[in-house]
Amino acid sequence: MKRREVTILATLLLMKASIAHAQPAERVWSLGFISSGYSTSSSLRLIPAELAGMGYVEGRNLILESRFAEGAPERLPILARELAGRRLDAIIAVSNPAIRAVKEAAPTTPIVMAFAGEDPVAAGLVSSLNRPGGTVTGVTVPATEMDAKRIELVAQAMPDIKRIALLTTRYAEQDRTLLARSAAQALGLDLIIVAAANKLDYDAAFKAIASANVTALVIGSSPVFFRDVTELTARASTMLLPTICEWRDMAEAGCLLSFGPNRHTLYRRVATYVARIFRGEQPRDLPVEQPDVFELIIKLQTARALNVTFHSTLLARADEVIE
Repeated sequence: MKRREVTILATLLLMKASIAHAQPAERVWSLGFISSGYSTSSSLRLIPAELAGMGYVEGRNLILESRFAEGAPERLPILARELAGRRLDAIIAVSNPAIRAVKEAAPTTPIVMAFAGEDPVAAGLVSSLNRPGGTVTGVTVPATEMDAKRIELVAQAMPDIKRIALLTTRYAEQDRTLLARSAAQALGLDLIIVAAANKLDYDAAFKAIASANVTALVIGSSPVFFRDVTELTARASTMLLPTICEWRDMAEAGCLLSFGPNRHTLYRRVATYVARIFRGEQPRDLPVEQPDVFELIIKLQTARALNVTFHSTLLARADEVIE
């Protein structure tokens, strides 16, 4: 290579290095995640995957700080304060207790609900669904109404059942249990409500269910119950109790029926809220979303094990029948 060509090449390399040095470094965003559930939750895989498709890639321009109460919601205030100390750009909070804990610990940090289980307006988390008006927005799943709807579905699926149990979280709002009782009463069903916080309560909970002589079990909405679904359905199976749960994954794990929204769709919406906040929008201006599509899943393997036969109309109504 000639001396003149070498000089030109060296000059071009210096110019390229100078331009690269002059360009501002890509901003790195920090995101918190807090749940009363467990660190093995698939939620921690779903959200980064959705955000990556929106340009926020963990390890490149996104740092994710996660905290899990591991089935002990009383730890949420401590975990929330830990996240508050990290000065994060936004925090995703799963369940009303987690949302409240973050709102108190980090009053100026944007919070994305994933998901509010009870009415976020009645719970004082937002001013209204259309205009939240504060630091909280996101997705709410009507757990109160859904527990009642699952009771109705049990009655439709197994019309001979007269006495059922609802396993609910200790942290459920009073309106949630009242609506469940009202739904059961309207259907002529006796409803036994049993509360549990985590694995430590299951022995006592199922002892109470057994002594009540129920013939079906509704497993209420809870990130803890979602994680423990295999154990819960196994316990119910030994008692020959048909179960109805919240998510499709729970039917795959052993519930006879599941009825609820699609989790992947909801977490995609949660990721969209995070991206919009990162781009400068304010939670107060982002309307809270509610799912408008719900899936009924039937697991025939469980039905056969429990000797349950469904009417053809229910099978036709199901979004999916898992063999």
